[in-house]
Amino acid sequence: MTVIAVTARKGGVGKSTITGNLAAELYEMGYSILVLDADPQQSLTKWARLGQSFLSVVSEVADTTHPQRFKDLVTASQKRAQVILIDTPPAYADAALLSALVADIVLLPCGPSPLDIMEAKDTLELIRDARTNRGGKKPLIRFVPSKMINRAGLSNDLPKTLADLGEKVLPGIYQRTVIAEATIEGKTVPEYARSSPAQAEFLALAKAVKELIK
Repeated sequence: MTVIAVTARKGGVGKSTITGNLAAELYEMGYSILVLDADPQQSLTKWARLGQSFLSVVSEVADTTHPQRFKDLVTASQKRAQVILIDTPPAYADAALLSALVADIVLLPCGPSPLDIMEAKDTLELIRDARTNRGGKKPLIRFVPSKMINRAGLSNDLPKTLADLGEKVLPGIYQRTVIAEATIEGKTVPEYARSSPAQAEFLALAKAVKELIK
């Protein structure tokens, strides 16, 4: 069983989008999946309720206001799925830290704006502190370039900028209309637009994450 937390202190960087679509791609690779929505705004849960699709079956709300209950939920979920993905809330340091303390892998989505990168640095330090508290081995930390724009200078530079922060960078996700269209339909991109450029990007990300799953 592998726990993957998708964390960002700043909202609007595609955290829920990455969580849901990565879950769908990993499911198609043969993993049993559970998605825990730990965001009080419940963005992912609301997305799932828009349609009768993959996310409506595998996602549920998780309360992080009671740390021990949350840890117990993650522990109990080990019997239910091979991969558990946790969508954490923005701006909630406690929830991000708590997820990092139970996760095997932490994905840090980051957009190309300077403000996104500044917030990513702060989040990275928080997750590194959690890793130190756990003996320095877990969680693995990986950046995910997010909401990139084709042929835009800041987007082109983003993977290298993130790599310079000292952690490895996974394949990125570009800002595409089809992602929003899929969400409106309550579907993931693999369900809504198979063989699209957006689906190819999520598949590439999933393949990279699969290499980290044990």
